[in-house]
Amino acid sequence: MKTKLSIKKMPLFLILLPFLFPIGAGAVPQEVTLFPNSARVTEVTRISPKATGQGSFKAMITLPAQALPDSLTTRLELNSPLKIEDQSWRQINRQDEGRIADLRKKLQQAKTERIGVFSAIQSLEVQLQFWQAQAKAKARTAEETVGLAAQIGKSVKKDMQEKLALEPELERLDKKIRELQEEMNRIAGQKETLWEVTLILSGSPARETELTLTYTLNGCGWLPLYRLDARPREGLIRFAWEAEIWQGSGIDWNQVDTELATLQPHSALTPPDLPPWIIRPRPQIRLNQARQKADIKAAAPAAAAFYAEAQDAAAEPRETRQTTYAVWTLGKKTIPAGSRQRLKIREEAWPADFVHLLRPSLTSRAFVRATVKLPEGKEVPSGTATYLIDGAVLGKRPFAFAGQEGIFSFGTDPLVTAKSTLLSRKSGEKGMIVDRQTQEWAWRLDIRNAGSSAIRVRLEEPLPQPRDERIKITFQSEPEVNEKSASEMIWRMEIPGGEKRSISTTIRLEAPKEMDLDLGWRR
Repeated sequence: MKTKLSIKKMPLFLILLPFLFPIGAGAVPQEVTLFPNSARVTEVTRISPKATGQGSFKAMITLPAQALPDSLTTRLELNSPLKIEDQSWRQINRQDEGRIADLRKKLQQAKTERIGVFSAIQSLEVQLQFWQAQAKAKARTAEETVGLAAQIGKSVKKDMQEKLALEPELERLDKKIRELQEEMNRIAGQKETLWEVTLILSGSPARETELTLTYTLNGCGWLPLYRLDARPREGLIRFAWEAEIWQGSGIDWNQVDTELATLQPHSALTPPDLPPWIIRPRPQIRLNQARQKADIKAAAPAAAAFYAEAQDAAAEPRETRQTTYAVWTLGKKTIPAGSRQRLKIREEAWPADFVHLLRPSLTSRAFVRATVKLPEGKEVPSGTATYLIDGAVLGKRPFAFAGQEGIFSFGTDPLVTAKSTLLSRKSGEKGMIVDRQTQEWAWRLDIRNAGSSAIRVRLEEPLPQPRDERIKITFQSEPEVNEKSASEMIWRMEIPGGEKRSISTTIRLEAPKEMDLDLGWRR
């Protein structure tokens, strides 16, 4: 994912060393592209190269410690009399930037203030210990005893009040010191170095010229966050998309023109080689057992995925389409160094077709499912979404969407239930010479809507899938199915509030008498 940030009046990012080589007043970043874990920064500065005495010129600039110097590209203004011949870089110690110096000053002041408060508390504790020791002293007369007790009580009260008044101040200073230290660590980062870049130039002497730099910066990125609020009565999903943005460049980005891109650049430059496709006989080892395991796995119900789904349920930026990704222009934003903030990408109302999905052979619960069909394709990158229904939070889970159509689940509706009852289970033999075996199941499916509003229901039941042409299966239902495939039967109906509907099904199976049948999970 990418993000571009145009920065107008940003503090110096690229610093020329004036005591060695004259330079301009400062760098002005023009564009920053944020990816999930990095940024591509484009900046502009004016440099004043110094002659080296060999017909060439030299200038120095610095990049942040998080920059990748081998990603640096540089170019001079169009009409510059100079030409960049070479560039090299090395690590140097981080310079004490203004904000870090200010934080260090505040931190030192807070520590000095804390020492004073701590010393005062210690002094009061010593005085309290002194008065406690005096309380054990023996007075010669009753009058002296009364006077000593009064003096001790008065002094202890005064010292204790002062001590109790200073303790909250000590806690406040401890908190302030921690916050200042954390802020300084965030801004300065763990790397106390900078990249010093040396530019070698040729051409005619020039007092100064404009230099444009583009480089990759680590410690930056953005994360998509979504909100899907299902509104079944309105027939829509309220979709909101936010971006959580952060940058660790060491300086604030003030009023930058921000763009987000939905694709992270890939490091692979060449396609992988195609491996050979080899087909050969498989060793026939324990074939029957392997086949049994495969059949069991194939016949296992879809309950695992279904229940997993149930547990999971427990301002307008401008989009520009590129070849393989989208870029979102957010306008001018201020992004402080080290902090995270959320920016709104878009809010939309997606038309949705809501149904209650029922699979009574697995569970009595009804799952609210929405089918979305949009007029045009959308690209929503992978992120975390908060799911809601009528404003009530269901939970969070991963989310991504691409295209025009999608199906989304919004938990269960406790007012809608489905019950499967086995009415009869028969088995026997058939034929004049009794060469066939038969199996027959009869079920009744009861769907109840205890709510006050009518609902649309989609009920799905499994249909046996024979794996031998000698197995014959017939099926009957009342009412008839609306849709049938090789693996399932589907009924669609509308149930008014407070009413119930029933479906009767009969499945009959015939197979050779000698065939040892595995009747699968729904016996």
